Amino acid sequence: MKYWSCCKKKTTDFNEFLAQKGCETGDHAWASPGEKKVVECRHDWHQTGDQVNFTVYAKKVIPDRCSVKCNAVKLEAEITFGDNQVFTFKKVLAGIIDPEKSKVTFSTAKVEVSMRKAEFVAWPSTFVL
Repeated sequence: MKYWSCCKKKTTDFNEFLAQKGCETGDHAWASPGEKKVVECRHDWHQTGDQVNFTVYAKKVIPDRCSVKCNAVKLEAEITFGDNQVFTFKKVLAGIIDPEKSKVTFSTAKVEVSMRKAEFVAWPSTFVL
């Protein structure tokens, strides 16, 4: 008899055991490879005279499966982390940036987008909703 101790779904067939969907609260709560779970993440921003920094806080970030795109007036980010969880962010910026002088930094706990302002002016606090 095969079963996961967290949800007690029992079976005698090993292949059926491996094919069981993950439970909601237990240790084997996984998603199938093509299945993305869209979630919200804590995110924040701050600015200095010549830069705007946008940070997404997510544990176990998978940089190879993340996408960050920006042009002079728009930022789009799709951050994949954890067990195939995805956070999506799209925003028209409050000012103009220089994409060539901007950069993205990945760590296991966060993704930071440092955008160089085209003009040395303060952006209003409505950058992030």
